[in-house]
Amino acid sequence: MKINTKNICKNQKRLSLKRQELEDSHLQSIKEILSRQCIERICQSQDYSYRKRLITPLVTLLHMVGSAVSREQSFQSSWQNSGQTGGSDILCKARKRLPLRIWQGVDQWIDAEIEKEFGRQALWRGHRLIGIDGTCVSMSDNRELQQAFGRTRSKHGPSRFPVARVVFGFTLNTQITVSHSIDHYQTSEQALLQDMFQDFNKGDLIICDRHFAGANLYVQYKKADLEFITPLHQRQNVARLRKVKEHTPDDFLVELPLTQKHLTEDPGLPEYIVVRLIEVQTRIRGRKTTLWLVTSLLDTRQYPAQEIKDLYKKRWKVETLIEEIKIWLGSDILRSKTAEGIHKELYARIVAGNLIHWLILKAAKKHNKDSERISTTAATRLIHCYSLKMSEAPEERLLELYEELLDKIALSVIPYRPNRIEPRMKRRDLKHYPILHSSRAQWRKDNGVA
Repeated sequence: MKINTKNICKNQKRLSLKRQELEDSHLQSIKEILSRQCIERICQSQDYSYRKRLITPLVTLLHMVGSAVSREQSFQSSWQNSGQTGGSDILCKARKRLPLRIWQGVDQWIDAEIEKEFGRQALWRGHRLIGIDGTCVSMSDNRELQQAFGRTRSKHGPSRFPVARVVFGFTLNTQITVSHSIDHYQTSEQALLQDMFQDFNKGDLIICDRHFAGANLYVQYKKADLEFITPLHQRQNVARLRKVKEHTPDDFLVELPLTQKHLTEDPGLPEYIVVRLIEVQTRIRGRKTTLWLVTSLLDTRQYPAQEIKDLYKKRWKVETLIEEIKIWLGSDILRSKTAEGIHKELYARIVAGNLIHWLILKAAKKHNKDSERISTTAATRLIHCYSLKMSEAPEERLLELYEELLDKIALSVIPYRPNRIEPRMKRRDLKHYPILHSSRAQWRKDNGVA
């Protein structure tokens, strides 16, 4: 049997041109920071070898990141926004082929590169500020996801869709997601935070809400070489705590005892931990309230009380950063049908957010602007717009368009609005359709025309 080498060469050339077209059409605006060479090095470092398929790891990565940036936030819309049609089956197979460890490697590489370039900007008095908070994400209703993540339960019964619990850690000065942990809904946020300790640096200052407060948790933070600022647990009575040293009536050191329950569960725990209490007068929902902050920063000269109060105010950024990932980048309802796909999809959303904030940091540095004042929404729209421009531009113009993108991002400054309060309420009602309590397929079967 004679092999036609001429036709084989033609097919290989056609496949190579199509592969290049796919790589050039996906999110061209971020290729300056996440190039094909970077992806190849990450694959090599993770011992991942792959065939020269039509959809390469770079295309798969950018395709999933693009779904977060696209308006509809779906995999198919990301594919069609890059000028392609069809391909649902091969896209699904490509997403399954790319292992989770590649997403972890990409996320770690981006964090390391941002740390090299903007690490000093993330520091306060030698400590990296890490805001911590938890949330939940929903997903499709199937048996595998139900078993992997479970459902919420309340007096109204179980939720109609599986729900996973997630805890995020953000650098407050650069707004980068440095760590996250996702697990079954019944897993506590405190347990998820412990899984994230390996991603933090020695001496990091974590700033959390009251849900992460407690003497036993403070001991865990100190064992992990972390400093902390949290509100005092609501069940603690300040008047009953033994003072060790008083600096002022509203700033002093106390011995915070561990409960007998925790001492019984772990005899190696100390009976108490010395912490610093700082009184704060604030307003919550319009009412004057006294709030006590607990911190491991005991030196009043090195860590003034007013600066610690100001740091806790910055924790509110965590709420807006979680809103970015859940609402604006589409992880509120994840679309994957497998547990591993859920992990990959969440990584894609986090990587998309970090790439956007990386470009914001670069634009702010180039134009000497405050990165915290640059609009993330405007930057996301500009990235999408310039991706289309750069996919049609000749190669010699790509760097010029990339610099133009940074210039436009730097101009997208939001007004300075201190002490701004927005109620968590909806102004417009949703459509008054009844709730569907079964699958659409079952409804069609029960209500179809005979």
